[in-house]
Amino acid sequence: MVVSMVRIKEYLKIPKLIRNTVLVFLLVLISDVLAAGLWTSLLHGCFFGYSQKLITCDLLFLEGAIIFAIGAFLASGITWLLGVSRYPRGRYYVEEKMGNDIRKSRKKQLRTGIFMMILGAMLIGSSVAIGQLFP
Repeated sequence: MVVSMVRIKEYLKIPKLIRNTVLVFLLVLISDVLAAGLWTSLLHGCFFGYSQKLITCDLLFLEGAIIFAIGAFLASGITWLLGVSRYPRGRYYVEEKMGNDIRKSRKKQLRTGIFMMILGAMLIGSSVAIGQLFP
């Protein structure tokens, strides 16, 4: 049984959403560790007693909570109530096309909101894990 290289690449392909989630998560994690390192060294007198781990956990938790809340706001669809009409209204713009455009836009907004909620939950979970696992 011969398996072609193309079939192996298709089998091992990582979905774009998962790849993007992991990349953004790692970017935020690295930037928080660097920011906490700078805070503890530059502002040693102001944050006396705060360790780099504690500052990193606090940053991760705050960022995760904010990203999660924004994602929930997007996924809930409340932004459609607050927004202004985003579609042109002209003589040649058909109502059916407008309905399809609204549905497509809503699906994208829902997907983005869920992506942000997953990312926020990952950041909050990593904050708790770092705080509990590393003394």
